[in-house]
Amino acid sequence: METGLVCPSCELLIEDRRALRHQVARGVTDELPRLEPEAFRTEVEQRLGQEVARLAAEAAVRRERAVVERARREEAWARRREERAVSEAELAAQACEECGVPEAGGLCLTCSQQRAARQALEQAAQFAAVAVGPVDDPGASGRLAECLARLEAEAGQTARRLRAEGLPEAVVAWQVRELTEQIRGRERARALEVLLDGPEARVEGERVAAVERLRRRGEAEVRAAAGEAARRCADALLADRLGQVRAAVQGPVRERSSGWRERMARCADLPLDGDALVPSSRAAECSEVVSAA
Repeated sequence: METGLVCPSCELLIEDRRALRHQVARGVTDELPRLEPEAFRTEVEQRLGQEVARLAAEAAVRRERAVVERARREEAWARRREERAVSEAELAAQACEECGVPEAGGLCLTCSQQRAARQALEQAAQFAAVAVGPVDDPGASGRLAECLARLEAEAGQTARRLRAEGLPEAVVAWQVRELTEQIRGRERARALEVLLDGPEARVEGERVAAVERLRRRGEAEVRAAAGEAARRCADALLADRLGQVRAAVQGPVRERSSGWRERMARCADLPLDGDALVPSSRAAECSEVVSAA
């Protein structure tokens, strides 16, 4: 529109029409190779008009289907918006599940802050348990409880001080949550520092330093690479030991039986209440029969 030249869309449309005309002309040439030039042009124009009409009809059908599909999608979107509005209204009308405040959306602001603070303290206690000592011994769960109690006492002292200053409970909960997030970051940094000073990270750093020295790097580059390797090792150790702490808290996972045959075979050796004990040989025969079934 500004230069007066043909736009790219028009050029593409012209090329498409030329390709269609060439396609029709090739078809006429293949089917009727002995036509006179005038008859050839007439046949090409006639077939080209038919092809253009067919393509226009297909395009009209596609447009109608697109209109119907768009109307269907808009109807589905409107229905989903209505359902979402109803669910949001129902959620907003729910009372707080912790303190019972009405129309709190299931959890009021104060209880939400307190729950977030509790989760942050639990995570901080896990970091602290990793920093205290090994996590794969029987006393790991006890150390975790001690760390959690210590951190809860620290957060509780701050909460009592804020309440003594006359601050509203919502402000106290928000301040405590901010504190617990800082505690979590502090305990994580402490755990990483302990693991970074441990033998695993030190050995990894020395190994990378030896490799870098073989590459004839400068001492500054060697120290930087060794420190980065030690930090990566400490991060991996922290993730692994956090998994061990969480597994110790959750307890052992009960092994599931793979099928009813295995369960029946295990139950074959168990006596029923009031029944006589089955001899071991007889129990073995029962197990073989059940397994064979």
